[in-house]
Amino acid sequence: MAAFGWTAPSFYRSLTRNRLGTQATHVDKLARVWPGYVQVWQDVGVTLDGTRVWVVDGGWTLFPFLANYLTTGAGGVVTNRDATVIDRYLARSVGGALACDLPSTQERRRTAEAVRWALDVTSAVSSLEGELLEGVDPGRLALASHSIDLCHSGGTLEHYRPQMLSAFLHEAFRILKPGGVMSHVVDHRDHLHHADPTWPYLRHLSFPDPIYTAVFGHPLLYHNRLLPAEIEAAFTAAGFERIVVRRMVLPNRRWVENPLVGSPGIERSRLVGRFRAATDEDLHTAAAHYLFRKPRGI
Repeated sequence: MAAFGWTAPSFYRSLTRNRLGTQATHVDKLARVWPGYVQVWQDVGVTLDGTRVWVVDGGWTLFPFLANYLTTGAGGVVTNRDATVIDRYLARSVGGALACDLPSTQERRRTAEAVRWALDVTSAVSSLEGELLEGVDPGRLALASHSIDLCHSGGTLEHYRPQMLSAFLHEAFRILKPGGVMSHVVDHRDHLHHADPTWPYLRHLSFPDPIYTAVFGHPLLYHNRLLPAEIEAAFTAAGFERIVVRRMVLPNRRWVENPLVGSPGIERSRLVGRFRAATDEDLHTAAAHYLFRKPRGI
């Protein structure tokens, strides 16, 4: 298959996203979580109107452009490493975005509604004053320096290998304006926990590196297994200043700054390698929303 430009992951994604339409449910998920993202941005002082938002690995649907347009007045930028925004989810994206409790205006809502009748996603992105870049290298992006106010991703950075994550964060530092905000939700859970909730949500920290790489190292299941403290250190190393880190705890899925109110993801005795040095806070963190800022005056 590789000889024809295909790999197992690309075939799987094409089959599920393009043929089976699985990204329709992803629109529903984004419609649930995006208002929460916007509220967090407002809480840390982001003025929405006129803000240029960049969504990293925005996926196969038009939803991020529509959400950006409704809240800021422009579709902003979406970059995709592997995904390709496709026409079949256009109407579903419009419906999902308009159903969100997003701060907007009637004029913006009318424009978004009209996108339902666009001929294709290219014309839809243009009508929303957006910019779509696909097949990108996260460490080398064709975006101008000091051109973005807010950079966001949801469930993306845990899939970046450590070297790629570092390269991306340094590139984002270049691209953000001084005072620009980084807003990135990282799912620290073992991917198998989503299929079987009885599977400990940090079970992947119990596998030695060679075993984890052999069994889970392929693109469809890879998780970089970086602890929250290591993610924070990567942001700081790239030059960003910490605003706040909000952590999701289980079993009640609350977002808190003190994760010790939740249940640990695995018993400490089962940890291997560097994970044995994990803090109690990290072992109680199922997911985290990292909010950092590029220092002003740079």
